[in-house]
Amino acid sequence: MHTAKKSVVGIIDYQAGNIQSIENAFNHIGARVLRVTTEKQLLECTHLVLPGVGAFGFCVENLRSSEFIPSIERWAFEERKPLLGICVGMQLLTECSEESPETPGLSWFNGDIKRIPTYPGIRVPHVGWNSVQFECDFGEFISGNKADFYFDHSFAYQNPTEKEVVGFCTHGVRFGAIIKRDNIIAAQFHPEKSQEAGLRFLRGFLLQ
Repeated sequence: MHTAKKSVVGIIDYQAGNIQSIENAFNHIGARVLRVTTEKQLLECTHLVLPGVGAFGFCVENLRSSEFIPSIERWAFEERKPLLGICVGMQLLTECSEESPETPGLSWFNGDIKRIPTYPGIRVPHVGWNSVQFECDFGEFISGNKADFYFDHSFAYQNPTEKEVVGFCTHGVRFGAIIKRDNIIAAQFHPEKSQEAGLRFLRGFLLQ
C-alpha cells in the first residue's frame, strides 16, 4: 500500500488532456507528479494516469502516435501497477465510440461509448455536478454509497455488460461512471474538479 507522500504519479502527456488541473489536485494531496513523455520516466512512477479531453478519435490517434500504448499495457497487465483513466481516458479503455466509429479503442473493457440522448429537460453535453451510486463497497474512495462529482461529456458508457462497473450515474440515461478491474480504475467524471469528493477519490487511488 502506498501513501500520498511516497507516491509518484505519472500523467501520460500525449497532447490530449487537461494535465495541469490533474497535477494540481495530486499535488494538493501530497503526491509527487511527473508529466510522462518518455517510456523511461515510467520507471520513476508508482501510479499512472491516462487523461483525455476532446474527441475520442483525436485522443486515440494521439495516444497511438505517441507510441505509449505498449508501455501502458505492460504497466497495467504485466506489472499490474495502479492505473487511472479520467473522462475520455476512461472511454479509451472500451472497444469503440459512436463519436469516432472508425477508430477502435484499447478494448480493455467490453462495450462501447454512445452519445447521451437529448430529452426534455436533459441537456447535452452533461456539464455540472451529478450523483454517482456505487454498487459495492468502495470505502477507500468515497464515504457511503453515493457521492457527487463534476461531469463534462456528451458520450458515455451506456448499457454496459461489464461486471466491473462499480458506479453508475443518471443523466437522461443510466451510464457507467466508474469501472474497475484489479489495478485498473477509470472515471467518466473529473475528480480533479470535484472538490473534496474528488480529492478523496484520488487519495483512494493512491492507496492501491
